[in-house]
Amino acid sequence: MSQTNPTSFEPVLLNLADNQDYGILVNALSDYAGQLEHEAENDEIEARFNDRPALQAEGLRVEAQRARAIADDIERQLDANAVARRHN
Repeated sequence: MSQTNPTSFEPVLLNLADNQDYGILVNALSDYAGQLEHEAENDEIEARFNDRPALQAEGLRVEAQRARAIADDIERQLDANAVARRHN
């Protein structure tokens, strides 16, 4: 991921020994992003119905985008690892 904010946490290296572990992680992130998008849509619908601003929608969409970026980063790393293994 190209943009990170400084935090009190260090990057984490996950030990995902089974190939299916990556699929589980990427699918979970994708499902989470979809859930956040759905919540954002519901916030907008409720806001229109109650004639108020959608206060949470933007934040939910930003978090969904972040979850998708994490999943994309995992997939890029997997692709790079696969290419490296083929050349060894």
